[in-house]
Amino acid sequence: MIPVSTIQDSVSVSPISEGLWPRRIQHALTLVFWSVLLWTALALLFATQIYVLRNGQVSWAQALAWVMPRWYVWGLLTPAIVWVDRRVGARRTFGARIAWHIPLGLGWISLSILIRFALDSFGTTVEPINPARFFLERFYWDLVVYVAIVGISIARDYASQARQREGEAHRLALQTADLERRLVESQLQSLRAQVQPHFLFNALNTISAFTETDPATARDLMQKLGDLLRASLTYGSHPFVTLGEELTFLDDYLQIESARFEGRISITVTAPDDLLDTMVPSFLLQPLVENAIRHGVAPRASGGQVRVVAARNGTVLFLQVHDNGVGLPAGWRMEQGSGVGLRNVTSRLEHLYGRGDLLRVTPGASGGTSVHVELPIDPMRARSASIQVAQ
Repeated sequence: MIPVSTIQDSVSVSPISEGLWPRRIQHALTLVFWSVLLWTALALLFATQIYVLRNGQVSWAQALAWVMPRWYVWGLLTPAIVWVDRRVGARRTFGARIAWHIPLGLGWISLSILIRFALDSFGTTVEPINPARFFLERFYWDLVVYVAIVGISIARDYASQARQREGEAHRLALQTADLERRLVESQLQSLRAQVQPHFLFNALNTISAFTETDPATARDLMQKLGDLLRASLTYGSHPFVTLGEELTFLDDYLQIESARFEGRISITVTAPDDLLDTMVPSFLLQPLVENAIRHGVAPRASGGQVRVVAARNGTVLFLQVHDNGVGLPAGWRMEQGSGVGLRNVTSRLEHLYGRGDLLRVTPGASGGTSVHVELPIDPMRARSASIQVAQ
């Protein structure tokens, strides 16, 4: 015995229950209606031509009787012609497809004339019709009709194929763009993950050092570290943030670094208020400042200064991190001498902007090292990228 649930399930997925067949019938009836209307319109057009040109020698009924069989017969044959054309044209070149229609055309034209000959033979009371003359009188016009039908069929077929290829290309383009976006997102997250442990390790060491000697400072630094971690989680999925948000993030980091070096390092940040809403890559300045402290001023017993400057020139945002530390080694080159921080920042900028020349490292005019970053200002693009990654 078949379970009732199985019967119900089979009924529930039946195409008829979903209205599939009624839709097909409705589509077929609509197609038939427009086809009849088209062929009737053509018959009326040519009947009118005959009636006018004969100048009253032929009645309107006679004109219709002459032309109606041709157009209605071709109307009946057209679906079959189109079906055969698509079966013949599948996987064939255009030239081969046309060549196949030479014998096919002769067959369809002969069939059309034969049907009309039979209709005229049964419907007339005058002398018998000469088959050869009947065929020749109608062949050339029917050839034109057949060429028109096949031409429209081939054009529609190629247009449909072009739309399918365009749709497939569009779908593949969307898939490719989505894969590229996911790849860039993954690469950016990986680059961030390589940089973050440096300052986290240093911050924990600093807090540990103050835990016994200065608990109040340790608690304050722990709060700053908490703010840093929250900011890192908040901005972790956004490739862009405002310059104001980036500087707030940097300020918490700098307070921890200042406590770590116990006043040996002086850090100043200069950024006009009208630039604080400018979009910049998130987590950009911290690794550059950390690099300046670690490799520039920290090796000096007397410490030093680090300056962060933001300025704008037209559609370009200039960011500079300058230190008066030990400077670059002799023969230093970006390709061989840069550390993890600089390499990762350069890679992130190239992923986000498609350019590898946005970051430069040069010796300072009065000693030390300067890192220059030039960012194209495109807030709409930055916000759009942030929204896409967030989604």
